[in-house]
Amino acid sequence: MELRGKIICGLVGIFLFDLMGIPFGGLIGFVVGSLAGHFLFDKPREKASENAEFKAYQRRQGEFLYYVFSLCAKIAKADGAVNRQEIAHMEFLMRNQFRMNDRGRAQAIKIWKQAKDSTDPFDHYARAFYRDFGRERHHVINMMDLLFAVSAADGGLHPREEVILLRAAGIFHIGRLQYERLKSRYYQSRTATQQRWTPLDPHYAILGAQPSDSLEVIKKKYRALAMKWHPDKFSANGASSDAMRHAKEKFQQINEAYEKIVEARK
Repeated sequence: MELRGKIICGLVGIFLFDLMGIPFGGLIGFVVGSLAGHFLFDKPREKASENAEFKAYQRRQGEFLYYVFSLCAKIAKADGAVNRQEIAHMEFLMRNQFRMNDRGRAQAIKIWKQAKDSTDPFDHYARAFYRDFGRERHHVINMMDLLFAVSAADGGLHPREEVILLRAAGIFHIGRLQYERLKSRYYQSRTATQQRWTPLDPHYAILGAQPSDSLEVIKKKYRALAMKWHPDKFSANGASSDAMRHAKEKFQQINEAYEKIVEARK
């Protein structure tokens, strides 16, 4: 609440009304001056402050929605072409959950299409989101829940979608119990054996391997992926700068995943 205008104008009122010799001039001057200060100075400032706060809130919400539609587009495309159920789910989010008007929906669709067609990997958007919203834990959990909802829109969980969900959990620093709790909202619970989630799961998923695989099997899978995504191979084939950046990020993920698994098995 703004008080500066009331105090300053109230003091001015005391001075002026005392000079005029009006009985109880100091008190009357302070009341009149305070009212003038409120309507002339404090109220406009309060209104401007409220407008600024509302605009900041809208801007923050807009940033969150940008990441929602970008990340959801990436996970929807993970198992191949985006299907009708996934599109219908996004329409539901726009109309019912986020209550967007036509202009907002048009902007959201544009963001969705740009992310879907972009060569930037899911991790690029996920890390940017966590960098901007990591301290707002409710937004992080809400985002993870939305990603599960999109992956479940077509009635199943494709292995490629689970790879991305596990990577998202790692980037968002979401632990095993919370991951399984969110997953159980959309999929049947795993068996007791399957529930033993570890921080290495995202790394196994990147290599297309299982914790039960021998190190020799994992090594073969690692080498095959490293050859496929080696930046030199893309450079020799005249790949675009976007494709080169994607290959470098993918190659780095593959190397990091293999190193983490080997280190854990020593």
